[in-house]
Amino acid sequence: MDTTKKLSPETSQPEHAAFEIEPVVLPQVASIKQASAMMGLPVYYLRRLCKEVPGIAFRSGIKWYINLGRLADYYNGRLTEPTEPKE
Repeated sequence: MDTTKKLSPETSQPEHAAFEIEPVVLPQVASIKQASAMMGLPVYYLRRLCKEVPGIAFRSGIKWYINLGRLADYYNGRLTEPTEPKE
C-alpha cells in the first residue's frame, strides 16, 4: 500500500495570501551589568528596580534581564501598571 501523495504541479505551489504579515518586534534585553554600562546607572540601583518595578525585568535562574524599552519608558514616565481585569 502506497501512502505517499503525488502532488500535481498546480497544487505544489503555495497560494499567495490576501493579507499582510506584520513584522515581529523583539524587545531589547540586557543583563544588569550591560544595562548599567549603557544607561550610566549604578548596578545596585538597577537590581532594586528589577525587584520593585513589575514588568521592567525578568529573571532566568539567578540572573536578571532588563527590557531596555521598558526601562526607558519608566524614566520617561510612560510605564503604566498592568490593570487587573474587573469581575
